[in-house]
Amino acid sequence: MTATEEKSTTKTKVNLEQSFLKIFSPKQAYSIAHSNAKLNFWVGSIRSGKTYASLVRFIIECAGGPEGQFCLITKTFDSFKRNIIPLLDDLIPSSYSWSPGKRELSIYTRKIHVIGADDERAERKIRGATFAGAYIDEVSVIPQVFYQMLLSRLSIEGSKLFGTTNPDSPFHWLKQQIDEGKDLKVFEFRLDDNPNLSEEVKDFYKNQYSGLWYHRFIEGAWTLAEGTVFDFFDEHIHVVSNYPTSSYCLVGVDYGTVNPCAFTMLSVNPNKFPQWVVIKEYYWDSQKRQKQKTDEDYAEDLKNFCMGHPVRAIYIDPSAASFKLECRKQGIGNLLDANNDVDNGIRFLSNQLAGGKLKIYEGCTNLIKEFGCYIWDTRKKERGLDVPLKENDHAVDSLRYQCFSHFGQGSDGQGARRIEEAWNQLNGPQLPGIFADQPVHPGSFVR
Repeated sequence: MTATEEKSTTKTKVNLEQSFLKIFSPKQAYSIAHSNAKLNFWVGSIRSGKTYASLVRFIIECAGGPEGQFCLITKTFDSFKRNIIPLLDDLIPSSYSWSPGKRELSIYTRKIHVIGADDERAERKIRGATFAGAYIDEVSVIPQVFYQMLLSRLSIEGSKLFGTTNPDSPFHWLKQQIDEGKDLKVFEFRLDDNPNLSEEVKDFYKNQYSGLWYHRFIEGAWTLAEGTVFDFFDEHIHVVSNYPTSSYCLVGVDYGTVNPCAFTMLSVNPNKFPQWVVIKEYYWDSQKRQKQKTDEDYAEDLKNFCMGHPVRAIYIDPSAASFKLECRKQGIGNLLDANNDVDNGIRFLSNQLAGGKLKIYEGCTNLIKEFGCYIWDTRKKERGLDVPLKENDHAVDSLRYQCFSHFGQGSDGQGARRIEEAWNQLNGPQLPGIFADQPVHPGSFVR
């Protein structure tokens, strides 16, 4: 870089800093101005303004950082499009371009490689690369092996890493690195630090979380997962004795042969309260009953379980290949592999219960019992992993499968729109849409 080019770049960086700092809160402005360490992290609660501030700092670095290519890391490309692109549209709509085919981003002519790091194999994508700067969206969900490889790739003098995260377990590898404090800066944010949120909006977010998730996502605390997963579950609040008429139903299946096999049915009515009610369950524990059932038996039971209800989709444990094959042999359609993202699925289920959208009918006794004894694995929490103990979880898992797969953001396109498209393709577009408050034909889940 020539002296003239370097002077121009420095001027651009200073101008950007001055213009951005005028529109941010004091805490955001401070973090933008002082994030000059090798590693810079914005940590705290949801909706606290940390992503905005960190992305602005990254944009400034793109304009004035050391020569070379940058990278931007998210867990998936869907999360990149959902979390990053809208902010770039808001901040610098005419100063960036995005090439989905090449998965390359350009900010002020700086080439940035957009990389998904959803598992440990992703570290192969950056082997041998050299980066002058990096940004990570939600560092705590990135595999540690990928993170360590990325640090080794930031070998250009003056290169920096910028990242955001919600708190996790105090034993998480990222928390341990932060506590060591080697050449890094951490900027902590809370919900009240976002000046653009009204008290009403803040109260809304606070009411969406409870227990562990409240401590992490609202209070911004690195909290250990202890005791029961749904520690806020209260039969007086979450269990009902009646429910509104169904617009349509969903079914979740947690398949088991030695372990119990559980089905749960969710009644959905967007125009009534509560909108979601678990109205019935099926629970077969072969060890207690002293009778083993075959795939053929379970498929017949599933058919009878669904008969007479407007079932639109059946979400099944992805590992139950033989059972799905038997279901198709018996003419059961609308079968989908469930999204088995345990952590996000539990969080999503917790939010719906805490927010009042989801209720359980009093006849679902096994499900109600499991909510009270679904606990965290104490051995794995010491390794920084939030994993429920694989006991007393079958009915809850079947509910998690259908709720998160159908309505959750992490459903990888398998949610309501895809179901509606499949429904219309199979039965014709004259049928009501998936959110229409009209009945559909009972038993239409059978081809």
